[in-house]
Amino acid sequence: RDGRELVSASDDRTLRLWDLGRQGDEHCLAATLFGHQARVWTGVALKNYVVGASEDGTCRVWARDAKGGVGAVDIWKQCKKNVWAMAVNESERLVVSGAADGSVCVWSMEAVSGRRLQSTDSLDAIDLPVQPDYLPSMALARRSEHIRNFALLGTTDSGPTDIVAVMDSGCVLEKPADEDWRLLCHLPGLVGYSMLASTRSGSLVAVGMRDGSVALFGSSVATLGAPPLSKLHGSSIQRLHVAPVQDAHTQCQSEMAFDLITSDSDRMVVWSRIHAGAAATWRVMASFRLPGRTRLATAAVDSVLGWMAIGSQNGGIYLFDLPEALCGLSAQSPLDGFALATADAPVLDMAVYWAQAHGDADITSIILHGPSQTLGAESQFSLPKQSMLVTSGRDGTVQRFEILAGNRAQRATAGASTLHLRAGSTANGAADSRSAVCVRRKSIERITAGSIGAMYEISGQLYAVTFYRNRMVLVDVADQMDMFSVAFAERDRRWRVHCMGGDSGSILHLGFINKMQVLKCSIDLRSHMANYRLAPGVSSLDIRGVSAAQIAGSNGWIVALGGEDCVLRICEIDGRLLNPIECLTQALRHSSAIRSVLFVPDFNESISADNQAISKYLLTAGASCELRCWRLDIDRQSSTTTTASLLEWTAAPVLSDDCESRIMDLAIVDVSEDRQAVLVAAAYSDASICLWRLDLANNKFVCVARDPGHAHGCCVLSLSYARVAGAENSDSSSVSVLLSGGTDGRVLVWDLTELVSVGYCPEEATGAFVPRELGVPVAAIDAVHQSGVNTMDTRVMQEGSQIAVASGGDDNSISVFTLSCADLLSRKGVVGCDVRRYENAHASSVQQLRFVDDQRLWSVATDQRIVTWSVDGNGIVMVAMECTQVADPSAMVLLPTSLERHGSDGDVCALVAGIGMETFRMKQ
Repeated sequence: RDGRELVSASDDRTLRLWDLGRQGDEHCLAATLFGHQARVWTGVALKNYVVGASEDGTCRVWARDAKGGVGAVDIWKQCKKNVWAMAVNESERLVVSGAADGSVCVWSMEAVSGRRLQSTDSLDAIDLPVQPDYLPSMALARRSEHIRNFALLGTTDSGPTDIVAVMDSGCVLEKPADEDWRLLCHLPGLVGYSMLASTRSGSLVAVGMRDGSVALFGSSVATLGAPPLSKLHGSSIQRLHVAPVQDAHTQCQSEMAFDLITSDSDRMVVWSRIHAGAAATWRVMASFRLPGRTRLATAAVDSVLGWMAIGSQNGGIYLFDLPEALCGLSAQSPLDGFALATADAPVLDMAVYWAQAHGDADITSIILHGPSQTLGAESQFSLPKQSMLVTSGRDGTVQRFEILAGNRAQRATAGASTLHLRAGSTANGAADSRSAVCVRRKSIERITAGSIGAMYEISGQLYAVTFYRNRMVLVDVADQMDMFSVAFAERDRRWRVHCMGGDSGSILHLGFINKMQVLKCSIDLRSHMANYRLAPGVSSLDIRGVSAAQIAGSNGWIVALGGEDCVLRICEIDGRLLNPIECLTQALRHSSAIRSVLFVPDFNESISADNQAISKYLLTAGASCELRCWRLDIDRQSSTTTTASLLEWTAAPVLSDDCESRIMDLAIVDVSEDRQAVLVAAAYSDASICLWRLDLANNKFVCVARDPGHAHGCCVLSLSYARVAGAENSDSSSVSVLLSGGTDGRVLVWDLTELVSVGYCPEEATGAFVPRELGVPVAAIDAVHQSGVNTMDTRVMQEGSQIAVASGGDDNSISVFTLSCADLLSRKGVVGCDVRRYENAHASSVQQLRFVDDQRLWSVATDQRIVTWSVDGNGIVMVAMECTQVADPSAMVLLPTSLERHGSDGDVCALVAGIGMETFRMKQ
């Protein structure tokens, strides 16, 4: 800003920093900054940093050092493609970036500081005392004394309160916060040997010894004096895994009960349960020997799901049934003392073995996930289980597997490379529902060219610790974002991660050992930005049509999207609007943009008895006058897993020779009683309106009526349909009306009663079928808008006396008027209409509006505002407003049954689409 430096961005994927103080000098180029993977659009120079924005969808940060050098320190991932612009506040603490998907991100420069370290020397160092200060006897002194293993403990915001270090001499030291090191104990079994594992929160630390014993330390047990110690193996312990027990009743992790899995040099694996406290008690739950030369690398156990998963050092995955009697033990009940003789312990049956899932590389982490619903202890084995297994390995990949049991496993079909079936029996007492078990691979994702050291689940997000080219990087797996990295030397081979619990679960503490030092740092996972973007995966799509349908037997929705890329996408949205929008399937059959997408309600819909298999039909239309029908088959394999497939059912013939003509809107007119046919109205840009009959039995579209006179005389933009039932004991039958709005600002009302009554069985003459004429509109309401009527919605009021009509236009206004049901039923036409218009309802063109109920209306416009209106006899009143991050919003849909779920006075769920898509809930 002082005019002494200039940053230039180039198509060669670099930024160049120029020192203008050396003008006239041909060497005024100060630095060339590499790192972006595509063209760089812009850059900014700060006092301590340089930031660039690129076509690769990221902003990259370089830091200046004291010697004038510039080095990369951070990557901010914003969108799939094109971050166009950046701005910096006066204090240079915040950088704001804007992208092609309409998102604006606010990044904290304070969070960048310390995120990319060039060596462990810049970490906080804690020196250990010399041997005479802690050895109980100098006879135990070691010439090459050093830290063999360590753990971080405690849960304060300032960092780990304690550090436990196991020395080569067999001494176990502890350093409480703000105090000096102290000796906890000396164990001969730890001399020159120690294997260590701790819970993620550091509440319990298990240390394995050469003689097969395990000692416990941490805040959950008494550690002064002799620690709790038990002999579990007959040979040296090589691997340990410890984690809190998942309670079957509360679905929460216990604070006092822990599962410990240990393996020895003879490949014997022991699963024991520990009840911590002043006097810790142990129970050996089960034991088994791994086959062949297999050695345990990592493990996970979940007694609620009833599975134990073992990852081996040669890339194999072993899945074991847990006996029902063992899983029924409550984590809240105290555990009695137990004679630790593994000979009497149950032997687990291996359910599935997947050889070389990660090739020949070690599996470094396993995480077990269960279904989202809560199952009580009494029912947890009465139903087939469906679970997810997430693994990481030294091959640099994160893999996701699905575990299916019972009928779901029997229905599963896949190739041999992605599906493994039960290999063993259920002799150990596992539920009969598990007689059929399969493991199916869902995805493989490579997140590093190097290896993954460990993976953690924190607040529902996966984070992996990766190693590549002498650098350790903490990676956000979902966003592929580097949260922290540090260059390490060969001597920094031991490291530990400690996670804060409770509300501060997003703070990580990392520790390293360097002979007689412990090196520490803290990472706030929340601080890399203050605001984020739209739904991942759809934020860069130009969406023009959207429709939603409720998933039977769940709280979620299936959403169909169509847009400028001609692709029809089917997505799933969680009913709580918490999880990311997941794309289930897609199809490319349209030759040009899709403008309208519509689910057909109750049209030959089939639902299996268990609500698992569902079939729905939907319509798509757009440019080139293409109108297509699709069959969507949905398989809800569990409450958390849904698959879908799309089949193009049929397509309507093109009636216009004008290649530039397009279908602007669709409206469902009626569905036959046998649900085998549906009438669909289509609005065309050439001023025509067509009524199509979709015959499911004959698998074809037939045009049953047209508007040959082109009553609008201009492009028809919007349609809406309403049906008025005649009163009981009345000679008046029901009346079907179609409303159309055009670029002339008029709304026409069409009487479709006769066409609806005969539309499913028209009289076909010899030869080609000749469509009927729509006839003359029964009413024309002029000057509803000063320009195009972009959107309309109708609602038959609860008392059945009126049809309320709302419209939004290019003139930024919203209009409301009513049609008399009595006039329509008496076939007198529409006698007068009082149009109430709210001028400047939005700052730009109104794109979509929908009735919520008889008194409430929602609208969205290109000004990116979603407004709630109160509609009554006195006019239109704005009652609430929200802003959306979606750029150029063109469609909005109220998610079905959201009103019924939350009550008429509660929240309403909706989805807004344009360049991107956003789901939200507005308080009424």
